[in-house]
Amino acid sequence: MIRLDGVSKVYRVSDPGGTAKKNFHALRDVSLEIENGAIYGIIGRSGAGKSTLIRCVNLLERPSSGRVFVNGVEMTALGDGQLRAARKKIGMIFQSFNLLANRTVYGNIAFPLELDRWREREIKDRVKEIAQLVGIEDKLAQYPSQLSGGQKQRVGIARALANRPDVLLSDEATSALDPQTTKSVLGLLRDINDKLGLTVVLITHEMEVIKEICDSVAVLDAGEVVEEGPVLNVFTSPLKGVTKELLAQVTKTQLPDSFADLKFLRERDSRQADVLLQLSFFGSAAARPMISDLVRKFDVDVNILVAHIDHIRATPYGTLVIQISGDEREDALDYLLDMNLKVKVIGYVARSNDTAH
Repeated sequence: MIRLDGVSKVYRVSDPGGTAKKNFHALRDVSLEIENGAIYGIIGRSGAGKSTLIRCVNLLERPSSGRVFVNGVEMTALGDGQLRAARKKIGMIFQSFNLLANRTVYGNIAFPLELDRWREREIKDRVKEIAQLVGIEDKLAQYPSQLSGGQKQRVGIARALANRPDVLLSDEATSALDPQTTKSVLGLLRDINDKLGLTVVLITHEMEVIKEICDSVAVLDAGEVVEEGPVLNVFTSPLKGVTKELLAQVTKTQLPDSFADLKFLRERDSRQADVLLQLSFFGSAAARPMISDLVRKFDVDVNILVAHIDHIRATPYGTLVIQISGDEREDALDYLLDMNLKVKVIGYVARSNDTAH
């Protein structure tokens, strides 16, 4: 398990005029627990403190306060020699690959093993084994300049895995890659997690990455964890504004411009009002014909304004924004509230012959 207890990081930085120093709080009292074998995502906008946080896990950045534990070892209590030994069990991959340009793929993967004084035969066997795992066994004689971005990142992953770590840290490892290559690299990380059972901590600013691979997620904003939990829960019930903004990248629940002129009413029971709902559903509920059920059971008309269906790993989830009109619209709303989905009343809108049909 990885555990952060009240971790803060403060830098002394110059003010714009360069005449004085002031404190900059990159992290503020961050506490997290990451289970062994999990793929855990940490997401936030630029400047939220994500990279500082992940570098505090292996103490490339030492926290100003708080404690860090990895597999029961308090990293923040270790001396330099003990820390170097502990870091061997924590691999790390980077956005910019950080490969040695003057070494072949073989040499890059072998480098940490050479530093750890492995025997030549053991190095050769381990490099071959890990290159096969990440799919670059035919690239061992090439140099980084001869590789694509995706191939370079696979070399970075292989190097991070060379010492058989228990934890793999990924700092924006796919943000420099195109979407197809990103999907391939994320698939590789998921495969490695399944086969080796190691814990993956993944930093990103893209909810698409979280959706594709992670079990749980923490949302970081201005150095603080503002929301965390299983990815499915955070996607279907976001609590904070920053989370909703990040989710807008993938959920597409905003009303189209063509509906921007809907007139919202305060009176819930107005006979001239339609109810506007956002429905979030997941798992088996995603396969139910809920809209047709609604129309058959009640004297209502349903207008679908927005529809988005996708998967979080193997679990289907979706979001609908619908407008319900008719005399039994409140009964229809109660029916939806009793189902295995999340219902949010966006508001009541003036009935219009142009939008309710």
